[in-house]
Amino acid sequence: MTASDPYALWDGAYVLGSLSAAERREFEAHLSGCPRCQRQVSELSGLPGWLSLTRGENAAVALSATPATVTGPAPLYAGLAAKVAVRRRKFVLAAAAAAIALAGTTAAITTALDTSTSPPPLAISSASSSVQLTFSGMLQRGMTATGTLASFPWGTQIDWHCSYAPASLYAGSPGGQDYVLVMVSTAGVETTVASWTAGPGSDVSPTATTGRPAHSIARLDIRDSTGTTLLSAVP
Repeated sequence: MTASDPYALWDGAYVLGSLSAAERREFEAHLSGCPRCQRQVSELSGLPGWLSLTRGENAAVALSATPATVTGPAPLYAGLAAKVAVRRRKFVLAAAAAAIALAGTTAAITTALDTSTSPPPLAISSASSSVQLTFSGMLQRGMTATGTLASFPWGTQIDWHCSYAPASLYAGSPGGQDYVLVMVSTAGVETTVASWTAGPGSDVSPTATTGRPAHSIARLDIRDSTGTTLLSAVP
């Protein structure tokens, strides 16, 4: 990403799920060859979970404020605001306000706002527990996956790594295809928390966040664009 990069302001909207399906695929194609954009998306990956615990009127204050000085080991999201340029912060703030107003209508914001919870500081503490995820299934189609489920005061972070077989063993489209991660709650409610595009011979390491506590997640499915479950993991 350069100063004239047309995708320079897309990272916030991408993390918040505000891009259209076509725009998301276009940006993900750009991400595969832009390390700087990859870093920017990684810096903002915890934003949806943080917003799920934050009132709309407090989000603007928290995102525009200077982060407090933190002593000891740096927490997971410490310094987030300091790392985001002013022009990007304004864009993300506008997207965040729209996402809060439409909470529950996008994949990135997966739970309703918890108005009984005070907004957490921007420097969120480290995970209180972590569970390894082993994905398995009958329809792997040249794909393997592992991951972790980490609990935080604001909810849960899901990290996973997918490896795709060479073209000779890959059953999907040779040019790559879309995948989604679907979270199934203990009540049977399904929520798509992430989407990505991958092809033969590639490796991807997506991250998703949700306000839902880890103990209420019964299963995680990796599905293709037709909705077919390829791999599943039970925490």
